[in-house]
Amino acid sequence: MGLSMSPAEMVVARIIIPRDAARGLFFALEEFGLFDFIDVPAQAGFPEARRSQAEETVSVALDQLEELISTFNLDKHRKTGSISDVDDSSIEKSITAAEDLVATVEPLLSEIQKHIDAATDRLEKQKTIHTVADLLEPLGLDISLLGATDYTYTCVGTINTGNLSRLTWSLRELTQDAFVMRTVQKGDKALVAVSVPVDLKTAVERVFSALGFDEYDISPEDYEGRPEKVVAEARAQIEKLEKEIKELEEQRSQIAKEWAPRLLAVWEQLRVESQRIGAKRHFVFTSSSIKVWGWIPEGREDDLIRAVKKHTGDRNEVSFVTPDFSEYTSPTYLDNPSFMKPTEGVVSAYGTPQVHDIDPTKVMWLTFPLIFGLVFADVGQGIIILLIGLAAWRARRQGQDWGSVMGYLQVGAEGLVLMGIMATLAGFLFGSFFGAETVIKPLWSIFAHYLPNGEPNPYRSTHLLKLSIEIGAIHIALGILLNLYNRLRHREFRGTLVAFSYLWLYLGFIILLFGVSYNNINSWFSQTGEVHLWIPLIGIGYGSGNNGIYPALPLTPMLFSIISFIVPLAIMAVASFGGGVQGVVEFFEYGLGMISHTISYARIFALHTVHLILSAVFVSLIPALIEIPFPPVSLFGLEIIPEQIMHEGHEVTPYLPLLGAIVGTVIIGVLEGLLAFMHTLRLHFVEWFSKFFHGGGKPFEPFVVKRIHSKAQISPPVESAQKPVNSSQS
Repeated sequence: MGLSMSPAEMVVARIIIPRDAARGLFFALEEFGLFDFIDVPAQAGFPEARRSQAEETVSVALDQLEELISTFNLDKHRKTGSISDVDDSSIEKSITAAEDLVATVEPLLSEIQKHIDAATDRLEKQKTIHTVADLLEPLGLDISLLGATDYTYTCVGTINTGNLSRLTWSLRELTQDAFVMRTVQKGDKALVAVSVPVDLKTAVERVFSALGFDEYDISPEDYEGRPEKVVAEARAQIEKLEKEIKELEEQRSQIAKEWAPRLLAVWEQLRVESQRIGAKRHFVFTSSSIKVWGWIPEGREDDLIRAVKKHTGDRNEVSFVTPDFSEYTSPTYLDNPSFMKPTEGVVSAYGTPQVHDIDPTKVMWLTFPLIFGLVFADVGQGIIILLIGLAAWRARRQGQDWGSVMGYLQVGAEGLVLMGIMATLAGFLFGSFFGAETVIKPLWSIFAHYLPNGEPNPYRSTHLLKLSIEIGAIHIALGILLNLYNRLRHREFRGTLVAFSYLWLYLGFIILLFGVSYNNINSWFSQTGEVHLWIPLIGIGYGSGNNGIYPALPLTPMLFSIISFIVPLAIMAVASFGGGVQGVVEFFEYGLGMISHTISYARIFALHTVHLILSAVFVSLIPALIEIPFPPVSLFGLEIIPEQIMHEGHEVTPYLPLLGAIVGTVIIGVLEGLLAFMHTLRLHFVEWFSKFFHGGGKPFEPFVVKRIHSKAQISPPVESAQKPVNSSQS
């Protein structure tokens, strides 16, 4: 692992082993973890090797285990805290373990499930009886009278509410008002009980069918008595059956708890076997050997040789080559430290870097939380993000699984930690603590909320806007510089000239903007006056041009504009047009984007202001209930919390309105936090990546086996009397 800004160089590894060492090869590749198969058989048109009977059996056994896991409501992708040993010596032993487990657990589960299904059927029947009897109770009908009797035909069912009036009209016309009907509406359905003369049964059934009447299917002959009696009996039966089902489900849960670790471990082992079977399509089989090719990162050759020798003995040949086509077809492997992996994931969400691309992870790892911190600047809320990140990191280290949604916090834990740190530091700079301006004195005095005379600081927003634009200028210039570095690295003369002239042009534009005037472009072409050299950040709060901070250059604005604006623009145009249509598009994209992308960073100012205003709304409008006072605090000679702080025209003792801070933090932490993240992401994806990053590369997908439920026990390879073949590297 190095600090290279480029994807790792890739080489092709070729491995030759005896046919009987295939399993050992899988063990070696799993241990190595960086072997991306090249599908030579498919490219060469070789037929796929036939699967053995054991390999065909794996999918059947896997389906049986997954059915058991589904029945037990187990999460296959969540750690249980228990690791079970599995015999990984052969595929037959894996299948035997699965079959034995199914033969043991399935009868236990089947018996309980049979009782649960029977009890559930009886429960549904009792609920139907309860519903019908409850509906008939106001009618005073005996439930045994449902259906056809000597004189009446009575039924109960449901109908769409929209058809209820049509049903009433049809029955009235058909029976000449000789019917009884009661309805209870429930949403878009209505429960209906109807009693008509028995001789009209057939005609009424036709009406029911036409209007979509769904009759309850119950057998009333077993339930004689008044409806209120039937309701009471059904309610008692329902309670009894619900208790019975609960007890059965508890028994099933106990079985699941007892067998879950072993069940998940064996399922995981079969899933690994399935992965291996799928990977065999990349193998080329001869009468006595197996050949396989794959991409690996350059510099890891010895690790692969050691792993292959460890698991297959000396009967192997491993060779390496860097083909001419590697820079066009090789996958992209990003070699970044583990704490940068969350940032790498964000980069990959935009697109996998091409082999010729710069990997922005190592720079974005710092710039992303920095810009987020400026947007979400608050000491208290930043500390909360920091603590969430630390908790997620600790939980991940301990093997805890927070689920499919909260699990994203664990994946990005390191990023959350850094974002929290940056938001906290920015909160100290701007003087915000849980949205309150009455606690911390801004360390950057030009961002004070009030002037010493008690008046609101009218220039704070202007200073913040300038800070946002300057951050954008630095960020964009860094992107152009990365593009220049990449063009030089690949010895692209025209591209280097375009990138260099663009950097020259952009820096000239920024110096004219801040070192001459940002609101009078005519002054850029004045033949009198001076140009002052823009120095990032230190001139904020002092205006532009001759502000006493920026040093003067011995050039008039006109001469400087020609040298640093007109000349590089012309060079960039000539070099770009030499690249054909793509070069012309690139020229206009760079030229127009230079201004629009810089202005886009004003969203830092806008989002910071929105965050500040929303926080102030909760703090000022919600009754404080409790005001927490703060004593003076100084750190390294810096006054963090003063004895008195200016607020609304007068000095007050530092305090925090508790209720407003809590409510504001909960709401803003979710809504504004997500908004800040999305806009920070946009500034990187659109404004920054467009300067140097393309994406569209092929992701590196090595053969990897992940185990969270099982630990494989592997027998050592059996040495053969065959003459060993030495590993070679070419």
